[in-house]
Amino acid sequence: MRKLILAFAVVLALFAAWYFASPWYAMNSLADAARAGDVAALEGKVDFPAVRQSAREQLGALVGQQQERGGLFGMVPDAIVERAGREVIDRAVNADSLGTLVATGAMAAPFLPERLRTQAIDWDVERDDFEHFRGVGTFEDGTPGPQLLFRRDGAGWLVTGFELPPA
Repeated sequence: MRKLILAFAVVLALFAAWYFASPWYAMNSLADAARAGDVAALEGKVDFPAVRQSAREQLGALVGQQQERGGLFGMVPDAIVERAGREVIDRAVNADSLGTLVATGAMAAPFLPERLRTQAIDWDVERDDFEHFRGVGTFEDGTPGPQLLFRRDGAGWLVTGFELPPA
């Protein structure tokens, strides 16, 4: 009976260690691969179709806001904006651009405000539930950065989306 209780305690301790440590490990290994420019490692840690869908949703929301305000997108038919946006996203969301997002906090560093371009970004982990967590970026001066959305994949984690901070 003691051996059974001991085995159960060991299994429970291993599960607890995985539950609390694996998101940190996943976020740190993703950041290390991004900083090293290791495209192969990045490709293994990202569900690119899901990340592209996340980018499309964010672009759609941005276009919708512009259309409501009567901005430039308000004058272009929805089908054209959607098609052009899909093409841009399909080409732009790749291991290199995601590596840039993780390493610098932006998909395109030149579009960052000047004060953020030279700042390092730190990543923290926030659990959403058993199946999901967020990698939350913060620049050196405390300015919120992007958030990476992760989903459990077996015993590991995959990036499935991102949320850019408000401009």
